[in-house]
Amino acid sequence: MARLGTALLSLLAWIAIVPAAEAAGPCGVSGTTTTSIGNYNPFTGSGINQVTVTMNLTRFRSANGYTRHVDFYFVQASGSPAFTITHSGWNVLYTLPAVHTLSVPFPPPSGTVFLDFGGYFSPDTQTNQFVVSIPGGLDLSAGDPLVFDIRYVCDGENGVQDVHSPATLTDAMTIRINVLSALQASYAGPALDFGEIGSVSDLQAGTHSVTGAIRVASSGPYTVSLSSASNYRMTFSGGNLGDTAQTIRYSTHFLGQTKSNASPSFTTVACQRAGTGGQNLPIAVTLQDGGTTKVSSPSYRDTLTVTVTPLAMPYGGATANCPGL
Repeated sequence: MARLGTALLSLLAWIAIVPAAEAAGPCGVSGTTTTSIGNYNPFTGSGINQVTVTMNLTRFRSANGYTRHVDFYFVQASGSPAFTITHSGWNVLYTLPAVHTLSVPFPPPSGTVFLDFGGYFSPDTQTNQFVVSIPGGLDLSAGDPLVFDIRYVCDGENGVQDVHSPATLTDAMTIRINVLSALQASYAGPALDFGEIGSVSDLQAGTHSVTGAIRVASSGPYTVSLSSASNYRMTFSGGNLGDTAQTIRYSTHFLGQTKSNASPSFTTVACQRAGTGGQNLPIAVTLQDGGTTKVSSPSYRDTLTVTVTPLAMPYGGATANCPGL
């Protein structure tokens, strides 16, 4: 009788799982650059022209997807001066609210920077060169860099989403300019002249005041000090400051302080930057003595010295709104 042996059949099954393209986030670029481009004196007509700035931009990539095309330009805050950033002969810097056209993939609009990163195996980073120019005579602050954002659109492949509504890469380009802490100062207003005071009594002296101003223009903060050659007393040539009949006392009100012979020491004040347009610092002098009991002379006088000094940058100390003191 025929016997049938046990028949065993082995089945080995291989299951391959192939990942499908998945939504991996929006396309985009990253990268910043910071560069110093020289000295700038806002009180001269000289600017900084045609300085080349190199910037690396890296595309966003997921496991399988990647950013393919990017179209962008630079933006600056509303009210900014007329800086220029050029690329391939086009100015690619716009002032907010910027509405210049951006487009991917083709054709890229003029006045923009178009990047084609290539396919999956292409490099993720591209090096770009831009030419920066800073016109002369701008009211730039000492110690403050210029910072520009990038506004861009892009498209992606293998699950990386397109971005057609402009996105922003903040602080993409930082330009450090050594704005010199320069300063200009002069006296503004009428002479501090009390005129004829021979008939002015001591009781009437306090009603006799003269005002003027110190005009200051500066790119950065500065300090101001005040001193009197004769401790806030006037006398004539050859007069004796020790003789009250030959001296006329007065007080000076300046930067919130009133100084006189009784209190001559002035505390130096650190002031906020005045800007290149300048600010007036009011100064007022008031008689404390009349002239009725004084030796007659047409030339009673004293010398007030105001010292204005720019502060080195960066300056981390407190500063005052000096025109308002």
